[in-house]
Amino acid sequence: MRMGIPVASVLILIFILWLHYEMKKNSKISKDTLELFWQKERDSNQTRRKDISQLNFLSFTLESLPMEDCEDDTINSYRDTIRKYAARKMVNLSGQTNTDLKLEYGVANFNLLSEYDTNYIAFVSMLQKWAQRLYDHGHLKESQAVLEFSIFQCSTDVTQAYQLLAGLYHKQELPLKTATLIERIRQTQIREKERLIEELEAYTLSNKM
Repeated sequence: MRMGIPVASVLILIFILWLHYEMKKNSKISKDTLELFWQKERDSNQTRRKDISQLNFLSFTLESLPMEDCEDDTINSYRDTIRKYAARKMVNLSGQTNTDLKLEYGVANFNLLSEYDTNYIAFVSMLQKWAQRLYDHGHLKESQAVLEFSIFQCSTDVTQAYQLLAGLYHKQELPLKTATLIERIRQTQIREKERLIEELEAYTLSNKM
């Protein structure tokens, strides 16, 4: 009596063959991707210095910010730090990798660009701390001024800045300002942009009810 091969065994064999094929294919893709990465990195390290004068350097005045002394020393400290950083060159390069920067502007400019980007990150981070501290101490008008400066003049990518400002607009029932804030978000490279927009749109809807 002839014994047939069990269907389960055939299916297992097919699965093993398929898995082997996929692993081999993915291994080749990973190898090719890695090689492309290293080739790009090698090219970037040989790119000559290029003109960076046309970079979108941050340009602003501090006139709209609350610069008067406050009863809270921490708030004053944050303000003073902002004054210090305002004199430095800053540019937001968060959308570009180190390799991209070297390819576009030359490896000789990399350290300088990193410095400008670090200045920007420190600046907008300090603006957020300042705004939050003002908010926590009941200085809502001043907090709003710092947040609007951070968002509309500095294009911060700190999510909490947008959330806090939207909350302030909501408290004052200012749906048009919230709508303007949402449009601003659409123009940024902020993380989880769509989720943040949905969150702010909920504020707009609640103001209409």
